[in-house]
Amino acid sequence: MWLFVQGLATQSFASRLGDKMNIYPVKGYSITIDLKDELSKSCAPSVSLIDQPVKIVASRLGDRFRVAGTAELAGINTDIRQNRIRPLLDWVEKYFPNVSTETYTPWAGLRPMTPNMMPITSESRMKGVFYHAGHGHLGWTLSAETANQVVAKIEAAS
Repeated sequence: MWLFVQGLATQSFASRLGDKMNIYPVKGYSITIDLKDELSKSCAPSVSLIDQPVKIVASRLGDRFRVAGTAELAGINTDIRQNRIRPLLDWVEKYFPNVSTETYTPWAGLRPMTPNMMPITSESRMKGVFYHAGHGHLGWTLSAETANQVVAKIEAAS
């Protein structure tokens, strides 16, 4: 039997097995804007965007527009701070002034991250336990390929 461990619980789980990990919850924020009127729908971008200097990303999701950015070390805390949401709204209002920000949903979530931002894809000291965690804000981007790496390690251990 194989056990595959990922996410924020990896740190405490690994400690119980004697494995040393440095995975921390990094809180990220986003807003999802409802594109309710035709002007907003026609003026919101239809492609994903990255504003590297201010570290904001944006994606169109049908009749919604998601804007994400900022990160903070806050422990296991998903409270939403308005001073983190306001810059996201300001960014939309600056670059997409015809997109109404009247109706939006704020969100804060915890991303498991290592200090060097490299995910952990290794076997535990306990045979049959493999880690796949610590991807941080690149979770969706890296997880498929790093999962392939873990599968190769599992196959090699078989």
